[in-house]
Amino acid sequence: MTLKAALEILGIPTWHNITMAQNTQDMAMWTQDLEAKFRPQDSSIPPFGRKEFDNLLGSWGACTDQPANVFSEELVAAYPEAKVILVERDLESWYRSFSQTVIAGSMSWPIPYAVMVSPEFLGQYAAQTDLMGRYLFGIKHPYGTRAFWGNGEFFEEWRAKARGTYVEHYRKVKEVVPRERLLVFDLKQGWEPLCAFLGKSMPDVPFPRVNETTAVQEKIQLFIRESFVRSAVRFVTRALPVLVVSAAVVVGWDVFRVQ
Repeated sequence: MTLKAALEILGIPTWHNITMAQNTQDMAMWTQDLEAKFRPQDSSIPPFGRKEFDNLLGSWGACTDQPANVFSEELVAAYPEAKVILVERDLESWYRSFSQTVIAGSMSWPIPYAVMVSPEFLGQYAAQTDLMGRYLFGIKHPYGTRAFWGNGEFFEEWRAKARGTYVEHYRKVKEVVPRERLLVFDLKQGWEPLCAFLGKSMPDVPFPRVNETTAVQEKIQLFIRESFVRSAVRFVTRALPVLVVSAAVVVGWDVFRVQ
């Protein structure tokens, strides 16, 4: 979220996981892409290329966060002119943040209910979490209802394998991105290396500092709230005509009886 804020101060609109809440079609497309990447034998579509990524990201100048970062290799190949910023953090600091936000947030008790009432919305988030957990982190247990009611094997494995996945991800990014296109960036370095890498003038405002823990927690609550709102709207739009017709029939029957 800090990098997103910094890039947008520099005039680069930046996609982030939280923006998926604004478009369920985007959520479905990311899920399809994860399936095509991790389960090609079960997918009805081929892995995404430039055309498909343009459909998802064409209105953005940059992308960050999951699931976009799962496709580092594919995005680098699809956009050979693009620059890549790899934000490096202290491993233990990252792990504490990831465990307290993404993992803990994914254990939130309303999620199973939100998935049931809004499969087209939060159901996509759950599907993405399952795919990334099982095929990126190597988790053997599925992310599903059983995990929410006390078993927790998925989350235990997620925590156990998080550090190794982090290290492997960073190794792979450094391997696939040409050196001249890659900036290994510590957020503490501020504007200077970022602006030099992107060819941007130094802004006259402080480098942003976004509380990632709060931002992620707010994102998950937004997703849950949006799921229930969508479910309520769907119920009203489907039930109201039936209720109106039923009321008309009852009124008509009462009039008939009076006559």
